[in-house]
Amino acid sequence: MTSNSMPAHPDGRRPWLPVVLLFTVLAPAAVWLGQALSYGPGARGPYALFYVIPLALVATTWIPPRTDAQRRRRLALGSAGCLMALFYPNVLLVTWLVLWVIAAGP
Repeated sequence: MTSNSMPAHPDGRRPWLPVVLLFTVLAPAAVWLGQALSYGPGARGPYALFYVIPLALVATTWIPPRTDAQRRRRLALGSAGCLMALFYPNVLLVTWLVLWVIAAGP
């Protein structure tokens, strides 16, 4: 045991589970906050399927990293997934408005 309460790992790294749990809690919170801050309608029906991509990025953090490069990539993927989940409703609304303006034409 080290001086703190965390057990030492054989390779000298810190445990990965707190990072995984953080992203797992942040992703649904980001989805909820994105819905609450958006002016558009809620993600119902087929629009909710677009949340698969951000949540899949967060799910990749559950694969334990073996190297420092994998650890950095998993942190980046989890962060990107949470940000995508947060901003998805606004991106969807802006895309819908742009398509509506283009379709309306001159």
